[in-house]
Amino acid sequence: MNTRAFFVLGFVGVAGLSIAIAQPKLLAVEGQKFDLGTVFRGMVVDHHLTLKNTGTEALHLGPIEASCGCTGAIASSENLLPGDTGSLAITFNSKNFTGQVRKTVTVRTNPATTPPLLIEFTATIIDEITCTPQQFWFKDAEVGKKSRLVITVTNNGKEPLRLTGWRSQLAGFTIILPSAPIDTGKSAEVVAELTPEKAAPMISEAVFLTTSNPRRPELYLAVYGNAREFKFE
Repeated sequence: MNTRAFFVLGFVGVAGLSIAIAQPKLLAVEGQKFDLGTVFRGMVVDHHLTLKNTGTEALHLGPIEASCGCTGAIASSENLLPGDTGSLAITFNSKNFTGQVRKTVTVRTNPATTPPLLIEFTATIIDEITCTPQQFWFKDAEVGKKSRLVITVTNNGKEPLRLTGWRSQLAGFTIILPSAPIDTGKSAEVVAELTPEKAAPMISEAVFLTTSNPRRPELYLAVYGNAREFKFE
């Protein structure tokens, strides 16, 4: 290899190294994984991470993408100079989950050549109130005739539970709630009665039960089925 060729290759190598070193780099100071621990269903949990630009050029944040609508994330600043830090606030809404959950947040940056930062968190969701089954199914209910179904409500919380009211838009539908509080670890029956006013090939409605639990102030139960004309047999 002649001297001129060696010089050119050496220049290209140094220039490429300089470009690589000069790029911005985003770092989650506390790490890219964390555990929210035990979360009672219905709670909204916040967690903050520190973001740092460990590169040698300015960095622009965005967009920030969450793996589902239950999770939100917002940065304290969209721009980080070399060595600067900012805060990333992550919010998780647990109302639609039970058991173990895993979610991710992806922080993309500009320039596009900078790899995105993937943040992962886990949680264990405890449901303080469970309903078995989780819906009322009125199959072949008859117009003018009362149909009756029962669900069991179990109190998994640490305080006695009161079911204080209900609401539904389904005509001819009513709920009978237990009059006494449900003690911790105990269950009680909730009775639903439907007297259809007219035939319907499909019933698809809901009932909401209000409770004394501040973390689960309202329970959602689906109401499905169909209604047909009453026939004498």
